[in-house]
Amino acid sequence: MKGFHVRREAHWIIISLLLAVAGCGGDSGTNGGNDNTPTVTTDVTVGDDFFNPEDIQVLPGAMVTWTWSSNREHNLSFVDNAITDSGNRRGGTYTTAMPMATGTYNYQCTIHPTSMNGTVTVAQ
Repeated sequence: MKGFHVRREAHWIIISLLLAVAGCGGDSGTNGGNDNTPTVTTDVTVGDDFFNPEDIQVLPGAMVTWTWSSNREHNLSFVDNAITDSGNRRGGTYTTAMPMATGTYNYQCTIHPTSMNGTVTVAQ
């Protein structure tokens, strides 16, 4: 019987730890959850005629990864050529470093420029 109680107690300890870890995830969409600073985002989905999210904020020099979730051809082209373009792709990922200079960098899919565009804001 003693072995049964030990396993039962271990079971509750594991459940308690899992609940504690789950309670630590995510916040209200801001850094620290207490101010209006946007969450720093370093992953963008390239879908059928959309970027998600289309407008992101990153730290200077951050690496951002765009992931194609569609097998339709799209690309990622920065309007002012400050950041290297992805070239046309039908899948996979593209990761590139953002500039160290703060500012807003506009990008688009040149295949679908009216429906697929966004901004990367580099801020401290």
